[in-house]
Amino acid sequence: MIDEKNLPRSPFTEEEMQKHWADFVEILDENGRKILASNLHSDVPKLLKDHTIWIELPNGTMKKEIERDKYDLMEYLKLKLDNHFIQLKITVNEATAKKFAFTPEEKYQKLREKNPVIDLLRQEFDLDI
Repeated sequence: MIDEKNLPRSPFTEEEMQKHWADFVEILDENGRKILASNLHSDVPKLLKDHTIWIELPNGTMKKEIERDKYDLMEYLKLKLDNHFIQLKITVNEATAKKFAFTPEEKYQKLREKNPVIDLLRQEFDLDI
């Protein structure tokens, strides 16, 4: 039996956690686990008190995907941050879904918001959406 008192509980910063989170997402991406990597990359994780990592997702499907495969993520973070008491809190905020573009029109509008010059390109080359 493992004595929990002897497990590492090293302090860490939000920046350290975010760096290792990003490293794990990159590993997933390189290993072809693109959906999970994309889901984990959809929000910047925040550090709450008591070593809880919190992310907010735009829908329940993404939450279920992450919860189903969170073991590897948590083991990776516990090892890298030398803290076996890290927890993951996932909330769903459907209002954030509008940040994501799904249809070609929505993707185009999103690009236009970031760079209005794209309209000139579309007109110059007589492109459809």
